[in-house]
Amino acid sequence: MGIPPPLSRISRTAADGATPSRRRKGSEPAANRRDALIAAAERVFCKRGYHDSTMDDVAAAAGISKRTLYQLVQSKEELFTALLARHRKPFDFSVDVTGRPIEAVLHDMLAGWARHVLSPPLVALLRLIMAEYIHGKTLSRLLDRESAKPCRDALRDYFTACVTHGQLAIENADEAALMLYGMAIGNIHIELLLGLGKAPSRAALDARITRAVALFLTGARPRPSAQIGEPVREG
Repeated sequence: MGIPPPLSRISRTAADGATPSRRRKGSEPAANRRDALIAAAERVFCKRGYHDSTMDDVAAAAGISKRTLYQLVQSKEELFTALLARHRKPFDFSVDVTGRPIEAVLHDMLAGWARHVLSPPLVALLRLIMAEYIHGKTLSRLLDRESAKPCRDALRDYFTACVTHGQLAIENADEAALMLYGMAIGNIHIELLLGLGKAPSRAALDARITRAVALFLTGARPRPSAQIGEPVREG
């Protein structure tokens, strides 16, 4: 069984923390200048907030002119989107499903995404998106896409494949993905975003995901049919 595309690339935060130089050579590749710009933008956005940050602030932090900045990005929203993409890109991994127990596949999907979405840098960025909501919906549409949707989509596609092969009995793969994600990660993530809790240790998170997957599969596995002549119990 082949793994659907959304499962093969789930992103993890791994900021390089590079500090751009105030003096840049004109021959420096545009890709390097863009990376330095994004790193500077992250510092500015986290310090001032997205709404109150200006492109002048970002250009100053990056040590470049505003004209050069607009040669690299077209808008503040594009810059923020590039910043989110930068956090996802280093977390490129494949979840092997061939011949593996369903429990192991689901655990790997959820644990991998949890380590990404619960990381302090991404929590800080998602809080910026939440704060932006009071100023308009410019970035709000990014919140679900960056926090839960990629993992839910991966779960949905895997569930669909499992149902096709008779491994799971699920009527609505979308709903099932929402349920499992919420049970394993959802409330932890919400509490972190609201500043009401702290991220669990890796061991505690793995144990929670293991319990959530086991509980979910108790109701999602196909039930054996009653044998011919065997009385059907009611209630």
